[in-house]
Amino acid sequence: MESIYVNSMQKIIVNEALRREREKKKNKFKRKRKTHFNNPNLKRIIESLTTVDFSDVLFEIPWTCFFSLYLYLILKSKVKYIDWIEDPPYYYSKIAVSQDLNIMKLSREYNVNRNTIRKAYFELVRYKLIESTPEIKPTHKSTKSVCIYNDYFIHSFDKDLGHVVYFNEVPYNFFNK
Repeated sequence: MESIYVNSMQKIIVNEALRREREKKKNKFKRKRKTHFNNPNLKRIIESLTTVDFSDVLFEIPWTCFFSLYLYLILKSKVKYIDWIEDPPYYYSKIAVSQDLNIMKLSREYNVNRNTIRKAYFELVRYKLIESTPEIKPTHKSTKSVCIYNDYFIHSFDKDLGHVVYFNEVPYNFFNK
């Protein structure tokens, strides 16, 4: 495999092209009927999640369930961390801890059908935005244990693989954006 060298001017051109492509996909997402731009219930959900900062890369993912993006943001808003410091390089990380996902509770809280939340959950697992962690026992039998990945480490959505590809080997590190 050959290395490709890109000078600073070429990098600016490529980044500008990627930014324009991302804006096109975001505008296409805005035109959909079931988004927070057009639906008052979804708008209320987004407004309740004002503290959650998310990457525009999420608009590039071809969602089949309209609630998948919102479920990801809801789960991201509830992430708990472990502070991790590696001694030799003094590299600091905020590693996400597995959390419980209670579909019935989310259904009642956000006024969304349980089957829609289940469909969104399975889509997030399939796209590798969250990971089901069956080895960690949930606190209640009606919940699922999940680990959330950082959307700022997403490189792109690979249609051939059918899931997102990450920059980083540890996608559940939330220290850097």
